[in-house]
Amino acid sequence: MAAPDKIVRTPRPGDRGAARQRAFLEAARQVFLRDGYEAASVNDVVKIAGGSLATLYSQFGNKEGLFLAMARARHDNFIRSLTPERVDHMPLEQGLQVIGEQFLRALLAPDTVAMFRVVIGEGRKFPEDVRRFIFSGADKVRAVVASYLAAHEAGVEDADSAAAFLLDLIRSRHHIRALAEPDYALSETELAAHVAGAVRFFLNGIGR
Repeated sequence: MAAPDKIVRTPRPGDRGAARQRAFLEAARQVFLRDGYEAASVNDVVKIAGGSLATLYSQFGNKEGLFLAMARARHDNFIRSLTPERVDHMPLEQGLQVIGEQFLRALLAPDTVAMFRVVIGEGRKFPEDVRRFIFSGADKVRAVVASYLAAHEAGVEDADSAAAFLLDLIRSRHHIRALAEPDYALSETELAAHVAGAVRFFLNGIGR
């Protein structure tokens, strides 16, 4: 008997539910980043994602629950984009350059900047989520830098504080300008040059 051209697996109910949830979260990302929290409509989310309003409410409870689920999902993606590959084998300056470029590139990504604007705008309503989104990513990268400095015996007494200074140098004016100016962007060449200058400034400082 001839084999069928392909085997079609019937999705299990849980698969459909998870797929619908992902569709709602992606649609919510588009709507909340476009309109902000107050102006966003869950009906618009359903129009983009498909499904029904009843299904959305059963999965997220209400508009606030949908926003928080979307913000936490975006936060998880943001953290993954910040986390550098292992650079322990690299010389100190080269490794800091790699970490710094990835940090600034993730920070200035259009979706990340838009999400920062929305989350900060809703700070009074969701203070815990504001703190999580703004600080935990930088905390994770700071820990990576501090560990890297310690492993390379960079000569700093407080590696955690030194790492925070470096990340502030790298963030510099660019993050604020990106938040304030919708069309602000750095080319890859400009980004690498800025990070290189910050790393050199930092290493000269700790060298002294």
